[in-house]
Amino acid sequence: MKIGIVGAGAIGGYFAVQLVEAGYEVVVLARGKNREVLSKKGLTLTSEKGVETVKFAAVSDSAAELGVCDVVLFTVKSQSTEQASEDMRPMVGPKTEIISLQNGLYGIETLAGKYEEGQLSPGITYIPAVVDAPGQVLRTGSLTRTVFGPLHPRDTALHDELAAALQKQGTDAFARREPMKEIWSKYVVLAPFHLIGCLTRLPVGGWIGTAEMQDLFFRAMKEVCALGRAKGADVPDTIAEKQVHFVKTTANPATKASMLEDLERGKPLELEGIVGWICRESKKHGLESPIHDIAYALLLAHRDGRPAA
Repeated sequence: MKIGIVGAGAIGGYFAVQLVEAGYEVVVLARGKNREVLSKKGLTLTSEKGVETVKFAAVSDSAAELGVCDVVLFTVKSQSTEQASEDMRPMVGPKTEIISLQNGLYGIETLAGKYEEGQLSPGITYIPAVVDAPGQVLRTGSLTRTVFGPLHPRDTALHDELAAALQKQGTDAFARREPMKEIWSKYVVLAPFHLIGCLTRLPVGGWIGTAEMQDLFFRAMKEVCALGRAKGADVPDTIAEKQVHFVKTTANPATKASMLEDLERGKPLELEGIVGWICRESKKHGLESPIHDIAYALLLAHRDGRPAA
């Protein structure tokens, strides 16, 4: 298969390396310095496994030049979704599978407004990674769990093949016939985890230890659970209860939200796609989301990154 990567940042870069090493033809849509480095030097992934560098079949800022792909892996930050989903059109044919591994639900809903839903596959990944420099991805933890599958139940032979190939490369990847329940289960934790990390400027071990923060985390997760149910998903409040216990007892205390990593680096935040989406969708469904509303307002000044000096 020919696989296109749209968003060769931390997550897209990680999967690009795995897919090249699995033997697929991988092409990358990239711009600016990132395109230049990926074209000349390839992409380097540094992890506990060591340093891996791969070259791609093609790297271009022109989707038309890359051509139609069998699969497009869509991994841009949520703030780039609208533009990137339009830019990649020449890579998408009538049989192209679009697999989104973005944070939250905003991205897949945006893609559903532009492409046939029968081509869309939402997914989630828990891989912790950051871009150290153009063409340089650093994995900051060992977790690789990834789940994806069709937006609506249909044949999953392609998904099964990709999951098996990724598993051979050491990625804990699973194809699901109906992935949305697991995606919502992650989102219940994702948005509260990001907003609390950014507001405290601390890794999880710095804020989960007090009863007050556990309660805040729990109440924020319940806001997401309520929204999920309003949108027709099976999202019981027991998810929030289990996640408080898990984060308190099992999570690596050094784990940082990726939005906090971006905040510390002065980069634009996925604020609209992760937190703002909950605020807007909650209002649309007649629900209250006070914790997300407050966090959104407080982080809004940082949404577009650190102003130039």
